[in-house]
Amino acid sequence: MTEELTDSRYPRAADPFPPRDGGPDAPPLVRPRRRRRRVGRWLGLGLVVALVAAVVVAAPWDPQRRQAYADQWVVWTEPPSSRIEELAAELTLTETGRRIFFASRPRIDTASDFQAHCPLEGGVVLGCYGGGRIYVYDVTDERLAGTVEATAAHELLHAVYERMSAADRERIDALVAQLVAQLPDDDPNVATVAGYAESQRADEWHSRIGTGYTDLPRELADHYAQIFSDRSRVVAFEEARTAQLDEYSARIEQLSAELDAGLADLQQRSAAYDAAIAQLDADIDDFNRRADTVGAFASQEEFQQERSALLARQDALETDRVQLNADVDAYNDKLEELKSLDAQRAELYSQLDSKAAA
Repeated sequence: MTEELTDSRYPRAADPFPPRDGGPDAPPLVRPRRRRRRVGRWLGLGLVVALVAAVVVAAPWDPQRRQAYADQWVVWTEPPSSRIEELAAELTLTETGRRIFFASRPRIDTASDFQAHCPLEGGVVLGCYGGGRIYVYDVTDERLAGTVEATAAHELLHAVYERMSAADRERIDALVAQLVAQLPDDDPNVATVAGYAESQRADEWHSRIGTGYTDLPRELADHYAQIFSDRSRVVAFEEARTAQLDEYSARIEQLSAELDAGLADLQQRSAAYDAAIAQLDADIDDFNRRADTVGAFASQEEFQQERSALLARQDALETDRVQLNADVDAYNDKLEELKSLDAQRAELYSQLDSKAAA
């Protein structure tokens, strides 16, 4: 069982940065001191706007620079909430990371709002990036601590990827592809990303590598260091968010293997016991028939030897029966534990499903 951040991406708008108002038209306040402060504020903002416009005009050929200033404009005009500020601190975002994160106007949504913003079908979706915005499902269960942080980091890297130049994408895609080629076939991300449209895989791997893997090649690590000052914190959130589910899954897998082996063993031993009992019963019947027949035994000693042998076999089979029943009880106990763990895992997994909570 694999919990994925998102199975598909919400469609992006053609223009993620619509024009915004230049400022309120309200008259100045009556008190002179307050008026001076207000004039100063808008004068300062006017200078900033002029500076941004000058930079954009001065470098019309540089879309990354224009994007950076467009992002900064959003940050200035739509400051993030305290919770988003705290989230940025938890993710150890650099100044570049904070600018892109805040410019993406991230939301941490309840189930109903998240469904409206990320109306994706199939699987469990924890976040999406579309229309220039980041949406994260607000997972509150303490057993899943780290989910909001890991999801936000994942979606932020989609925003980063969208802002990269074609040359940078080509370079980073090649580095990521080299790393992905070295992953083992049983890495859960390999199967998951294979289900994406080919045009989305490079973008998706860029997010997954950046949030879920340590010991990256130097050039790739330097790339992510532009966004996270301590990426190990991000990887720790990714590991923590699935820790409890992984624990359930590991125990369930262990019990399933033990039960499969145990069932085969019990079936073999039960069949052998039934055959041994049937043979003992037949031998006892034969012994009793001969005991009632004059001259069937050459001596009393022979009679006692055969009788003792039958009793020994009977005792041994009784010991086998007791042990077999004890092992059946142990098997059934494990089966009940498996059912209980599976139910607990399903309940915990449901806490990740916004559709179930909406």
